[in-house]
Amino acid sequence: MQSTDPINSYVIVGGGTAGWISAAILARTLQNTTAKMTVVESPHIPTIGVGEATIPSIVDLVEFLNIPLHDFILKTNATFKLGIKFIDWQQKNHHYWHPFGYIGNKIDGKPFYQHWLKYNKNNGNLNFTDFSPAIALAKQNKFFVADPKYPTNLSSSTYALHFDAGLVAEYLQQYCKQHNVIHIQAHVKTTQLNNQGEISHVVLDNAQQIAGDFFIDCSGQKALLIQKALRVGYRNWQHFLPVDKAIAVQSNKQEILKPYTESTAHEHGWRWQIPLQNRTGNGYVFSSDFCNVQEAINVLENNVQNWITDPKTITFTTGQREKTWYKNCLAVGLSAGFLEPLESTSIYLIMKTMLNFVKNLPRQKIYPATTNEFNRLVDKEYEDIRDFIILHYCETKRTDSPL
Repeated sequence: MQSTDPINSYVIVGGGTAGWISAAILARTLQNTTAKMTVVESPHIPTIGVGEATIPSIVDLVEFLNIPLHDFILKTNATFKLGIKFIDWQQKNHHYWHPFGYIGNKIDGKPFYQHWLKYNKNNGNLNFTDFSPAIALAKQNKFFVADPKYPTNLSSSTYALHFDAGLVAEYLQQYCKQHNVIHIQAHVKTTQLNNQGEISHVVLDNAQQIAGDFFIDCSGQKALLIQKALRVGYRNWQHFLPVDKAIAVQSNKQEILKPYTESTAHEHGWRWQIPLQNRTGNGYVFSSDFCNVQEAINVLENNVQNWITDPKTITFTTGQREKTWYKNCLAVGLSAGFLEPLESTSIYLIMKTMLNFVKNLPRQKIYPATTNEFNRLVDKEYEDIRDFIILHYCETKRTDSPL
């Protein structure tokens, strides 16, 4: 049954990766409606771009938006990603893989991992990921796109992308403009509420007032709408995951573009390395309880050569907004929460939040049952990923540092 009182106007506050992915998904979903979409983006505020790595759902998003994958890869300096290599996490001089895609087929009707567990119990010396097509490719720095018409032993591998987050925001900005999204470059000065406590409009620093039926907060850690205006609290998960800072730096491109992300554990956190077509992304995520900024920079200096940018310090509080959707406002990206980019899930959470939202598009009268179910689903996503990240720390056997 079609809604008789649809939302007529959406206002997205904030650009960057979160803002433009949100706008793109909304524009694609509502392309055959009369709904008006506006992005208010503060000028001269660069995207944080932590990690710049993704999981395979990014390819599904590009397909959903009907964007040619070849064009997207070329214009965002993207490279292929078959998984993540974790170095020195369990113990020093040891590594393990998180591959994408399936591992093994059923044998006698039983999942492959059950056979591997029996093999391992009988003193087998092969790791489970030794049977992964994605890791077989990654170890040789090779890549393969499976053709469903011609299945092979490599067909069960899937892939994600590494890319320049700034270029992705620019690419999706152009996509949105082609889909009639209005782009306003200005700072949000204040937010006005109506008698029901919902947002009625935002006032910009150029004195312009932008009214809307529904607002999407992509303003990053400032959380201008969901926190500053609507006073929705934040669940602090620092006691679960104590890392709270990152130092990011770019270096020259690798001679061989590895089709995987590297995550290397250090004394006070972990270091990422992400290959792009034109450069390499590096960073050190650490806990300030055990390490100061200069010590973190020293870790990067000792492990990364040929810097092409100055180090950038990023401070964050791991956690999640108490309600992602509250009244006529949805928080997306850093305004909704932050989990360290250990498993490249930041962009996934942006996508998942918006895709769940468009499945539950509200009417002008917003029903609590809709928002409650939406928030339950988003909470589960955040909590599952949080616990998955915690697992990496719980499984380590290292005792060489306080962290």
